[in-house]
Amino acid sequence: GSFASIAHDGRGTAAVVELPGGERKLTLTDFETDSGPDLRVYVATDDPANGDLGDFEDLGALKGNVGNQQYTLPTGLDLNRYSTVVVWCRAFSVAFTSAGLELT
Repeated sequence: GSFASIAHDGRGTAAVVELPGGERKLTLTDFETDSGPDLRVYVATDDPANGDLGDFEDLGALKGNVGNQQYTLPTGLDLNRYSTVVVWCRAFSVAFTSAGLELT
């Protein structure tokens, strides 16, 4: 899905790619958002653009605020439930940008 702005501008696409052997990667393509302190990449059950983060899994620190990047998804993560990607600022507890996931 395409990133939409929440507290900060966000652009690009989020997709899940399954590799041979079953490993899954979250891929951010043509991604761009504002820089900020302690930015993390979450997959969440709800979309904070609609008011709530819900349950989430932390995939790690945002690798960069501009450019293509990949994150390994935990084995067994239910993508029917965790269907939103969120760039989250832990320092201020605010969502920068979010996107629905596309399974490819």
